[in-house]
Amino acid sequence: MLPGGLDGNAPLSHINKILVIRVDGIGDLLNSTPAISLLRENYPSAEITVLARPINASVLIGNPDVDRILVFDRAGKHRGFFAQFQFYCELRRERFQLAVAMQTAMWSHLVAFLSGAPYRLGRYQKRFRSTLTHAWRGRYPKGETHEVDRNLELIRLVCSGEGKRKLIFHLLPEEIATAKAQLASWGIGSDSFLIGIHPGGSSFDKRWPEKQYAELADRLAHHDNVTILLLRGPGEEVLTDNIQKGMQSASIAHTPETIRELGALLSCCDLVVCNDSGPMHLSAALDIPTIAIFGPTDHVAWHPLSENASIVRRDMPCWPCSAHKCKIGWECTKKLPVEPVWKATTTAVEARQK
Repeated sequence: MLPGGLDGNAPLSHINKILVIRVDGIGDLLNSTPAISLLRENYPSAEITVLARPINASVLIGNPDVDRILVFDRAGKHRGFFAQFQFYCELRRERFQLAVAMQTAMWSHLVAFLSGAPYRLGRYQKRFRSTLTHAWRGRYPKGETHEVDRNLELIRLVCSGEGKRKLIFHLLPEEIATAKAQLASWGIGSDSFLIGIHPGGSSFDKRWPEKQYAELADRLAHHDNVTILLLRGPGEEVLTDNIQKGMQSASIAHTPETIRELGALLSCCDLVVCNDSGPMHLSAALDIPTIAIFGPTDHVAWHPLSENASIVRRDMPCWPCSAHKCKIGWECTKKLPVEPVWKATTTAVEARQK
């Protein structure tokens, strides 16, 4: 077997076009970047293309390990049978030699097969797994392995080396400058200690209640020179409005238009407080001091991968369930008191202000 794990009929030098399939969330995509880096290390001359969702694809801009970004827009451009059929035909014409189904899903396995790539890597789970030529056949018990390590282990089937456990998200200098100008327009100067709070999340069970966020923000606002910036995603205006109504102190609420604008604003923060969410992983990739609030999700698998990040959670006998249905009303999230979050946050503030 040659370096990189491919058999003797496919020398390493012959792999010059690679497709990575990761059409899911921001966190999923960011936690795949170390594995993509290992691909680049093993196939330095190959063109690496990543297939991603429209809303998340921009996190790969500036990534030195990614040559091209293909966008699959199931709800827009690629909606309907004929549009998808055309997309698959165009994908096949690319003549990829290695397709990596990084996302464990039936559709990812199907896309890898339809790409026409002679080598198809993925996990031996879900439908169409028999179409894979290189498959990881194990299973991960909950509460044991981080997603980054899972992705690296998968990639090692066709790569040598360990890889680096570091998320990659690059901001452009002009993006940071624009974010700083925006903060200045709100009267937030460099002498202010800026705390970004992102109270949203992809599902109800992951969201710490607005009442607790309001109390935490109020307490933090009483620190010298602390400014509270509430960041929200599309459709989360009511969420931040409720937090502001519950506060006695002043705060600024803003809806970034893009993921990259959100990342640039997060990069200007001295501290970020958020739920288990995509912005949490953005913050981790930028190494911003972060306090992440976890509910039912497997925090071992999905905690923010940064030495500057810590998590706060309420331990429950039913953990980890990662379920969106709960017989006890998501007590792990909804009944998490303010005090442990306050303690973790003030510890981070004091460490940052020294």
